[in-house]
Amino acid sequence: MFFISILLQLPLSALLASWSVSYKPSSICVFERSSVDFTCSFQYPSYQTLKITKWFKPREYQKQDGSQEGIFVYNSKVAEIDQRYRNRTVYAKQDNNCSLQLHNVSKSDIGKYFFRLETNFLNGKYTGSGGIYLSVAVLPFRVTVKTQKVNGSIHEGDSVTLRCSTENCTPKQGVFAWFKNQRLLPQATGNELQISSVSHNDFGNYSCGLKNSSTTSADEILLDVRYSPKNVEITILTSGKIEQGNSLTLICHSKANPAVKNYTWFRIRDANISSIAFDSEFSIIAASQKDDGQYFCTAKNDMGSQNSTIMVLKVEVPSSRHFLLTTTAVLFFVIAVLLVLFGLVRRKRITPKKHSTEQTPAVTVTEAIYENLRKSPESEENHTSPIYAAVKLPWSTSERLCSNSQEGDAVIYSLLKSE
Repeated sequence: MFFISILLQLPLSALLASWSVSYKPSSICVFERSSVDFTCSFQYPSYQTLKITKWFKPREYQKQDGSQEGIFVYNSKVAEIDQRYRNRTVYAKQDNNCSLQLHNVSKSDIGKYFFRLETNFLNGKYTGSGGIYLSVAVLPFRVTVKTQKVNGSIHEGDSVTLRCSTENCTPKQGVFAWFKNQRLLPQATGNELQISSVSHNDFGNYSCGLKNSSTTSADEILLDVRYSPKNVEITILTSGKIEQGNSLTLICHSKANPAVKNYTWFRIRDANISSIAFDSEFSIIAASQKDDGQYFCTAKNDMGSQNSTIMVLKVEVPSSRHFLLTTTAVLFFVIAVLLVLFGLVRRKRITPKKHSTEQTPAVTVTEAIYENLRKSPESEENHTSPIYAAVKLPWSTSERLCSNSQEGDAVIYSLLKSE
C-alpha cells in the first residue's frame, strides 16, 4: 500500500520515465600505455534514489552480453574494485553522466565494458546493453601491401595500397607520417597510402608512424615494383683523347627490375646495322679509323627491353705538327747521345799521351864540358893538335832555380892525359 500511494502522488512524466544507458562509441582502439575515455550517459526513474554505480568487464568464461558481472573496473564501493584497476580509473560522478577514464592501457585490458546502476528499489538494477569494446594497439607499426593480385608480383600500372597498422587494431586518432627511403612524404597523413597506378619511380623502402613520434615508427618494407629497362644510356671510359692507338671502353647503363639479363651492342656503318658484342661493356684495345661509326646498345629483362640513344664514335688521327715535334725531339736526343759518346772516346785516346809527356823532364840549359886530352903514344903519331869533347848534361830542378843568377853557361875544361 505504501508503494501504491507513492506512485499515485508522482506526476505522469515520472511514471513514464524508463531505464537507459547510452555508450559512445561502441568500440574504441587505443595505443598501448595510453589512456581511453568511455563516454556514457544514463537515465532511471526519478522517484528512485541512486545507490550504486559500477563498471565491469565480464571474465573470459562468462557471457559477454553484460548479463553476468565479472571484474569490477570501477565501483562506488571502492573495496569492490579489482586490484588490477585500482588507481587507474577516474569516474565522472555527475548527474546522468557515467563516463569513465582508464589509464595505462595494456593488452590485458582488451574486452567489453558495461555500466550498471542500482537504486533503493528492490528491482532497481539496470545494466546498459551493448557495452563498449576496447581494443589495444600493440606497437610498433607495421606496413602491409595490398594489391588486386593474389600472391603476385607488382607491375607498373597496378593499383597498390600501403596500410600502416599495429597488432589488434589501428587507432583513428592522431596524424600519420609516411616515409620513402627515409624521406618524409608530406602529402600522406592517413593510415593508408594509396597509389592508383604504380610506376618504377614508386620503387623503394616505405615506413610509417605517428607524426612527431619516432618511438612508433614501423620497420621499412620494400615496394618491389617490377619494370622493364629504363634510362638506357652509353658512357665512354678512355685513358685520354679518342685518338688512333688509344684504348677505350663503351659501357651500357640502365635501370631495371629485375636486373638486366641480356645486353647487345650494335654498330651502324654505311647504312648497315650489325651486332658486335653481348655484354654490358664493349672494349677497343687500339682504336683506329675502322672503328668509326654509330653505336647503340639494347638492355633486356623479363619485363621487356629498351634501346639506348645512338652515340657517334670518331677516332682522331694525330696532326702532322705533333708528329714533327715528336720526331724533332727524338732526333735531338739521338744527336746529344752521339756527342756524349764521341767526347768519351776522344778523352780516352788523349789520356795516355799526357802521362808519357809528364814522365820525361825537359832540358833547358846546355852545359859544355871540354876536356884537354893528352896525346897518347898512338895518337901522337897521327895527330898534332889536342882533342876536345863537349858533353851536355841536364840540370836538376834545384840547379834551374839557381841558374837565373848566372851569366851564361858554365864551361868546364879538362885535359886528358894519355898513358
